[in-house]
Amino acid sequence: LLTLPDLSGWVLIAASQNLPMLLTGRFLAGVAAGGYYSNIQIYVAEISQAVHRGWLAGLTVPILATGVLAMQVVGSWLAWPYAAAVATLAPCLLAVSAAMLWDTPYWYSGQAGKEKSILAALKHFRGGDQSD
Repeated sequence: LLTLPDLSGWVLIAASQNLPMLLTGRFLAGVAAGGYYSNIQIYVAEISQAVHRGWLAGLTVPILATGVLAMQVVGSWLAWPYAAAVATLAPCLLAVSAAMLWDTPYWYSGQAGKEKSILAALKHFRGGDQSD
C-alpha cells in the first residue's frame, strides 16, 4: 500500500515544474519511507525467532543506508529528474515482491479457524523449529 505514495512521489519529483510539485513529491516519498521502516521492523519481529530477532532487525538501517548511498551515486551520474525517474523502479519492484510475501503467524492468529495457516507459516519461516 505504501508503494502508491512512494511511486507517486518519485513521479512528481521527476516531472516537477515548480517548487510545490517537488516538495509534494518529497513529502509523499518521505511518508512512504517512514512507513516502510516501521513495517519492516514489525514484519521481521513477527517472523524471526527470538535468538535472531535483534540482529535481523538491526540490518534494516544499514540496508536503508545502502539504498540512500546507491541513489546518491545515481544522482552524481544523472541529472536529478532522471535520477528520480530511476528511483521509480524501487516501489515497482517492492510492489511485485511484497505480493509474494507470506503472511505472518501472528496475523493468522487474529483470525478464527486459521490454525493450519499458522502452522504452515511457522514451518515456512522457521523450518521444523517452532520453539518460540
